[in-house]
Amino acid sequence: MRHIHVPKLRESRRGRIFELSAAAATAAGKFVFADWLEYQLPYTVGAIVFWAAYVVLRRSADESVVRRWGLGRDGLREAAILCGLAFLIGGGFSAGYAAITGGALVNWNLALILLLYPAWGLIQQFLVVALLADNLMALTRERTPEFVVVMVSALVFSAVHVPETELMIATFFLGTATTLIFFRTRNLWMIGMLHGWFASLFYFLVLRHDPLAPLLEVAGF
Repeated sequence: MRHIHVPKLRESRRGRIFELSAAAATAAGKFVFADWLEYQLPYTVGAIVFWAAYVVLRRSADESVVRRWGLGRDGLREAAILCGLAFLIGGGFSAGYAAITGGALVNWNLALILLLYPAWGLIQQFLVVALLADNLMALTRERTPEFVVVMVSALVFSAVHVPETELMIATFFLGTATTLIFFRTRNLWMIGMLHGWFASLFYFLVLRHDPLAPLLEVAGF
């Protein structure tokens, strides 16, 4: 598979290890704050704010890091095509599952989720492919086979969704697809859109769950 290679950046091994550690802490925080303490909304908002601030600060220090993270224009067209194909497969599966089982949850919140979820999907994929997969490849000086890095990223992404079996299976395949697309295109924007739209359909059509409802309840709506 053809890869998009980026120029060598002025980055230390320590910086990449910090990114991996911070990504791991964010994943661990999901179990503590979102699952155990049931602070889903504060956790989600906090994670978005923290990583958005990190991106802004790093970009102000070295603009070239934006390209490494896939936040530039590289591979936009190819990523749109590949993500579109992946979405057709994932979305088609979700719709087919709902049709066969005779159940689906559809309300006005679905439209809102389709609009909002890509932002959270972008953050999650930033952690999975830009910080985990890319840093693993860089720290091993690209001696680790791509297949191994892809599987590690997909398995970690899946493990974050323990103990929800359906989500674990879905996120394993999603993580596999997004990591492969990222290595090929070096574009995170389309991957975030894919994550947000597929997750929205999967929640409503397969899990029959409205992820927005508990957040609105906590917010007092």
